[in-house]
Amino acid sequence: MALMFGAQKKSSQNEENGLKDQRLINSRDLYLAGKIKIVTTDDIPNRQVSGTFGLIVCRSYTFDNAFYGLVAQALEVNADSIIAYRENVAFHPEGDRYYSCYGTAVRLKPE
Repeated sequence: MALMFGAQKKSSQNEENGLKDQRLINSRDLYLAGKIKIVTTDDIPNRQVSGTFGLIVCRSYTFDNAFYGLVAQALEVNADSIIAYRENVAFHPEGDRYYSCYGTAVRLKPE
């Protein structure tokens, strides 16, 4: 039946249409307040890395959920920065877009 009528949409996609999760709202507020730094380079100018927590990845059907989910993951491991940030979007044949955001969560030395 999937060939004739197409595959069914996932119900989780409908749930992801807004920032309904409180941790995503909190991470958005902290990012917009400048509490966490995100850079595409391998280091932050004039700052030294004191600890690396490793690669973090977040994927979603909406960019906001993918990006703020990545920030929330960094905050959960007690990181204060994300270095080597990258993002990717995949286009599915059904017309959906799937966003991937990833980077390395690090802790910076105090200034």
